[in-house]
Amino acid sequence: MYDRVVTINNSHWPAYRKPGATLVDVRMFDPDDRSANPRLIFRLEKLRELGIPDALIEAAAKSDPQGFLLFDDLPNQTEPATGHANQPITDESAT
Repeated sequence: MYDRVVTINNSHWPAYRKPGATLVDVRMFDPDDRSANPRLIFRLEKLRELGIPDALIEAAAKSDPQGFLLFDDLPNQTEPATGHANQPITDESAT
C-alpha cells in the first residue's frame, strides 16, 4: 500500500503518494497485541514522546480513521521531492 517514507522530526513514517498530495500514516503497532499480525493504532502520547509537533498530532487525531495526515503539494511544484541531492561525488584523497 505504501510507496514512500516521510521523515517528521527524525522519525520515519510510511506514506502513499497520490496526484497532488501525500498521505502519511502515523499509527503504530499496538504494544498489547502479540499476534502474528499486530494491529495499528493511533498512540497520541507516544507521538508526543517522539517529538512530533502538536499541530500534526491534533490533525491526525481528527482524521477519520485516526492517525492519517494528508499533505497537499505546494503550488508551482514541478517535481515531487525524492530525498536525494544532486551533488557530484568527489574523492578528496586523490588530490
